Amino acid sequence: MIKLQQLAHALALRHHGNFHRAAKSQHLSQPAFSRSIQSLEEALGVTLFDRRNTVATPTLYGEALLTRAAAILAETNELEREIRLLQGLDGGCLSLALGVYAAELSAGRAVGELLRRHPNIRCHAKLHHWRDVADQVLARSIDLGVAEISELKTIARLRVELVGQHEVVLFCRWGHPLQQRDDLAKSDLDAYPVATARIPRRGMGLFPGKCQQDAATGGLIPTVEVDDLATARAVVQGSDAFGAATPVQIEPWLRNGELAVLAYRQPWLRLEYGFIYLEHRMLSPAAEVFMALVREIEVEVAARNRELMDSLFGDSPDGCCIVKQFYVH
Repeated sequence: MIKLQQLAHALALRHHGNFHRAAKSQHLSQPAFSRSIQSLEEALGVTLFDRRNTVATPTLYGEALLTRAAAILAETNELEREIRLLQGLDGGCLSLALGVYAAELSAGRAVGELLRRHPNIRCHAKLHHWRDVADQVLARSIDLGVAEISELKTIARLRVELVGQHEVVLFCRWGHPLQQRDDLAKSDLDAYPVATARIPRRGMGLFPGKCQQDAATGGLIPTVEVDDLATARAVVQGSDAFGAATPVQIEPWLRNGELAVLAYRQPWLRLEYGFIYLEHRMLSPAAEVFMALVREIEVEVAARNRELMDSLFGDSPDGCCIVKQFYVH
């Protein structure tokens, strides 16, 4: 009978091409590893690897076996994962990849609430560029992603669910040359650097500031590309660069006068992030609870963000965009 461990050994031998290196990778002595490969060959009645050269190469039979072996081991891993998931919320691990805005606005809080309710769950939550989140989901490296989804809706293997759609403001340091101006145009802002995360294709030709197009993706690379909003705030506070965030994210700095909002409001200037996961992969009970918590928090965030936008922006009698700052020096 073929054993799963033997299939793993055969895959290791093809990868390393050498019995010594393959045995080491499997934490076996070379004689024990060689016996495992020989036992597999005897069970099948064929030679799987040509040993006449310095590199062990698969025979025709070996290639046929190895093609199946990779799929068998992958499915076995998935089966073991699903069994662990079905054990419930009393243990296990939830692995998340988060975009910077989703993490700050709702995902981080949702993780905290999940652990409060189910303290035995282990959670691995890491910030990633939104494009990398999708790649990690496709590679099965994580259970669930929460990030920008505008460019992922046509990828057949992925399921995406919009969960956060919030209007964004452009912010600057107090005393910025553009702070006191009303009804700014894109051309006004294009003269200044911008500190933000990389901008998806939907912002091409629209997003202001000194940016350049990424030839590989069609998105925009800002003057200062950051992976978290704290870094963007620090850059903005120390320069004439401006950043982009929801009012909720920068409200304390607006109220204490360290930051100000620029008079630039456009209907396309909004976040669009959501859940990202594989279409035919079971979600764990922990992931399902986490998603429900994010949805609840997003309702609260959306209401507060709309309230702040209404407080910040108004229209002058001539229809110009004006900003009412929360702090007056």
